[in-house]
Amino acid sequence: MHGLYVLKGATSMYCIERKDNDSQWRREMCFKTEFKAFVNARTKSMATLGTYRVVNATWTNQVVAEVNGMELVKKKGKMV
Repeated sequence: MHGLYVLKGATSMYCIERKDNDSQWRREMCFKTEFKAFVNARTKSMATLGTYRVVNATWTNQVVAEVNGMELVKKKGKMV
């Protein structure tokens, strides 16, 4: 029973941050899973051609992933 309590208390939030023109990171929204946050950040970066990152809000804002929309579009164009 003790292990279950620890597992419940260890839930993390994964937040999406957008890099502004002034190179500052602005938090936009948070998700319960890393996967949902990453998919959302990737979608936003491709739609806006901006840079987004996913941070683990629980672990003192540890960066989990960074996505650059301009680079994704360039890679996708080369694949066609």
